[in-house]
Amino acid sequence: METRKLEHFIELAMTGSFSRAAVNLHLTQSALSKSIQSLEAELGVQLIERMGRRCTTTTAGTAMVARARNLLNEVDNLAIAARGQGEISGTLRVGFGAGPGACITPGLITYFLGNYPKVQLLLRRGTAQFLMGALRDRSIDIVLIDTRSLTQSDDLLVEHVGMLDGGIICRSGHPLTLQQSVTIQDVLQYPILCTAVSDEAARMAGEHFGLHQDIRISTQVESEELEPLVAAAIHSDAILFAVAAAAKEQIAAGKLQVISVENPMKFSIPISMVRLASKGESNLLGTVKDFVLEWFRTANEPLH
Repeated sequence: METRKLEHFIELAMTGSFSRAAVNLHLTQSALSKSIQSLEAELGVQLIERMGRRCTTTTAGTAMVARARNLLNEVDNLAIAARGQGEISGTLRVGFGAGPGACITPGLITYFLGNYPKVQLLLRRGTAQFLMGALRDRSIDIVLIDTRSLTQSDDLLVEHVGMLDGGIICRSGHPLTLQQSVTIQDVLQYPILCTAVSDEAARMAGEHFGLHQDIRISTQVESEELEPLVAAAIHSDAILFAVAAAAKEQIAAGKLQVISVENPMKFSIPISMVRLASKGESNLLGTVKDFVLEWFRTANEPLH
């Protein structure tokens, strides 16, 4: 029996929808349906009852969910125990949201190259939906992401690791830097570059600045890749709304600067480390956690 079929079954049982489960697992609905049918044929019992666009587990399927979770947990922990002996090695798959990816990835790569030459790092970046699907599909081991983008779920272990300070950033010599005072309305006259803004953040910004429309309407370019946005801000009059640490080197070099606006709003982004609750913590995951905690302890220095 292939463990991947069990993973597909668990995801389907959780979502109650072939379409939603297929999206989370990065499969076509046809491929997911074939996987479930194959598992049912192998076990000789119907696990899923299809009801139009929705589905539910049969009595046998409901009992199977808990057993499948336990089996996958044992498989994961067996691998963790085997790798826990001797020198740290193996493959580590880490997913990043936009902010943590831009800030933490370079240091993490350097750290593993220097200290763990037998570890292969596979790094992925994407939206919360993509990353949570990959985590549940076990194609990613751990995720670092904006806590506010997560939906509470019993199958996830979420651990707060730090805060990233955001800022309003422009190129040096930008017309706004020549003004004695800058309002948020002045800023919004220019093209805005940013990563995806959560509903909560948009609401808070609207209330704080007294805006009559969603601040996201002013966004001209949205991307989960911060590095191109930083480069675009250097070479244009566009304004970057982003984690300030992502542009730390450019700010230090005098290419970019943080804009101070009237009635400033402190943008602080809570970052969490997320893994499956059913999966044990390997030496590799522990090493990432130690690095990230140390990064947050030392990296949030004031930017000018």
